[in-house]
Amino acid sequence: MVTRVNLVKQGDAIRLLQSMESHSVDHCITDPPYNISGYEGKRQIGWLKSNPTWEQEKNFNKIDASWDKFSSEDYMKFTFDWLTQIKRIVKPNGNILVFGSYHNIYNIGHLLETLDLKINNSIIWYKRNAFPNVTGRMLCESTEQIIWAVNGSKKKATRWTFNYEELKEFTENGKQMRNMWDIPMTPVGEKKFGKHPSQKPLGLSERLVVGFSRPGDLILDPFAGSGSFLVAAKLLRRDYIGFDQDSSFVALARKRLRAV
Repeated sequence: MVTRVNLVKQGDAIRLLQSMESHSVDHCITDPPYNISGYEGKRQIGWLKSNPTWEQEKNFNKIDASWDKFSSEDYMKFTFDWLTQIKRIVKPNGNILVFGSYHNIYNIGHLLETLDLKINNSIIWYKRNAFPNVTGRMLCESTEQIIWAVNGSKKKATRWTFNYEELKEFTENGKQMRNMWDIPMTPVGEKKFGKHPSQKPLGLSERLVVGFSRPGDLILDPFAGSGSFLVAAKLLRRDYIGFDQDSSFVALARKRLRAV
């Protein structure tokens, strides 16, 4: 079976991954469900329920979607299953970059190690314009994390793609790229075709594509959402494959790709 490229498919991510050939893509960059909407013990946000100002006037969009709701046990199984498929599909020593927050990133790191994949770095994305913490009961959450793993064991992984010099172009005075990236949240102009509750900015997406792949490489995103990583891949002359189970998000991603 020949892997078709430069497309976005609708469907269940794990089933679509199971249909793909082994070692058929170069890298995976993805932003999977964080289980923010449905983790066990979650209660309705009281201040949001009692004060509609945040939703009606301040445009606060709380992620509350069926695709993001799991029990703790189900979330671990779901994550292990799709990571297992990514390990099979990505070529040896290909890069695997996975987004997360404190809700899920430690589980993802644990499962990557369980699968005997080499973890090279974590990247901290600092969102300087993050939504404030209005409860006053904890720190304002203004970062997300990206785990950079390589599809190989700790002992055998070698010669992975890392474009050290190209990443210097994003830094001041051509300095060495660090793992703390100060990039604002997605601007309004990038949402002109529609909105996704966790859409990543193109500035962040392009930096990942530049740093961890080469022109002509094939990048897979099994949780494509609004298609930011796919758009970055197309802009930077990489091939791409994206999946999403939501037809409206697939349509949004296709619109953005056609506009490139």
